Amino acid sequence: MRKKALEYEISEDFDLTRYVPPGPVAQAFILEPLKTAVIMGPLGGGKTTTCAFKRIYAATIAPICSHPSDRKPTRMCRWIVLRDTFRSAEKTVLESWKQWFPKGYPGSTWTGGNDRPVTHTLRFVGKDGIRIEAITEFAGLNENDIETLMKGREYSGVWLNELDTHAEGALDDAEQRVGRYPMKTIMLDADAPRRGFVVGDMNAPTLDNWTYPVLVTNRAPGRAFHEQPSGRSSEAENRFNLEADYYNRIIENQDEHFVRRMVDNEFGYSRAGKPVYESFDRKIHVARSEIGFRPELELVVGIDISMNTLNPAAVFKQVHSPGRICNIDELYLGHGVGAARFGEALKARFSERYGEATSIRMFVDPAAEHGADKEGGQLTAMEVIAMITGLPVLIPAGGSNELGLRLDAVKAELRGYLEPNTTLLVCPVRCSLLLAAMEGKYRYKRRPATASTEYEEAPEKTHPYSDLCDADQYGTLGIRGRTGSLRAAAGLDRTPGKSGSTPWGGRQRQSGGGFDVHKVGC
Repeated sequence: MRKKALEYEISEDFDLTRYVPPGPVAQAFILEPLKTAVIMGPLGGGKTTTCAFKRIYAATIAPICSHPSDRKPTRMCRWIVLRDTFRSAEKTVLESWKQWFPKGYPGSTWTGGNDRPVTHTLRFVGKDGIRIEAITEFAGLNENDIETLMKGREYSGVWLNELDTHAEGALDDAEQRVGRYPMKTIMLDADAPRRGFVVGDMNAPTLDNWTYPVLVTNRAPGRAFHEQPSGRSSEAENRFNLEADYYNRIIENQDEHFVRRMVDNEFGYSRAGKPVYESFDRKIHVARSEIGFRPELELVVGIDISMNTLNPAAVFKQVHSPGRICNIDELYLGHGVGAARFGEALKARFSERYGEATSIRMFVDPAAEHGADKEGGQLTAMEVIAMITGLPVLIPAGGSNELGLRLDAVKAELRGYLEPNTTLLVCPVRCSLLLAAMEGKYRYKRRPATASTEYEEAPEKTHPYSDLCDADQYGTLGIRGRTGSLRAAAGLDRTPGKSGSTPWGGRQRQSGGGFDVHKVGC
């Protein structure tokens, strides 16, 4: 994949005196004040150029020192650019660097090369008239880790070229080694801050790459992630340096997986499987902040549980106006959890977070009403949950457990209805596992090359992702009902609030409808 991507990368020819950032995202990345900043973009998006000039920008705001050679005021900083090996750095990022700052750049010195790490020292005068010395080293990690390579060395910044190819923890290691140059003893103002920089660039990797949780789902407060628009978007960056048909040629010659990552700049699904929810889009289906609980609205809980499984899961939902389902919470305790323990956890969650709820309905896996030894006095999982929580437990969709029906019900919510703001919305704070599942962890497993079809017909049972998605399906069916889900899947009744019939349950149902365990035998 990476070798193929390099075939489409172009040589970017910029002049320092007339450099223009590829676009607003790239410019924001250069000026990003946070210590760590990563830019992800399509092929030809100008990422390497942008990182090079962020490095130059950092030199212009470096501490002013008394230069050891002549004691004149000089801004001094030292960076290191890292790749997996120096040979790969020499063929890629160093070649790009030399297009703007060749060996003979006025006032510079160049050492190394020919399979040896390179150090390029640039010397120029800033707009404020103060001299600037920018030392940039290019090296390969080879068999070392970042901590070992940088041990004993003092740096202002680190540039992790093609960040996704580095080992997990690369950002953590780099962040601990920057902001140590220059020595305070030569700084004109010993109390001035020595800013540390960690920058990275990459094309969109797959969802199972370590950068996804680190930069998207669980990004630390001191890190910034800048995503350039798709190459075929009207807002695409660096188009003024590309031929008009640059992206069209890539699209024509490459498969969908390649285009998704290298042109559209979207995280790709793992080659080990195909996402069940291919239409899931973080920009559309994930809230920008936590979705708060609203006590005046009914709380619906979808539960995947039975007497034969030990991986129960629950997804908590509410329906906001004008009919949008919002997943506001999830519950998963891990493997080896029975119905009783999970019931206690549900009861605790209700008490801790949803004590003010005016109405709660729980919809469980239809298998939860089977599997118990009735003659021996054993309770089903559904009965255990009902007894512990003190709430009625319902079976959605008239007891149907058809996989196609369940999947279509969720896919209809991902499409949304004719009114705006009706697509499924997921809380990024309390539904991290469900989000990972919907973005690709819940998938159809790829079959061997000799198989007649490329993927399995049913989603792969991987915990906790399949469990949470099953719970989500039961909750969605509970809200919309079997008829509503079928009509929504078929594209009927696409307007929420249509008189007499709604896309979430045929004719409007009264709260409390469905199978009630407490009324069995009455």
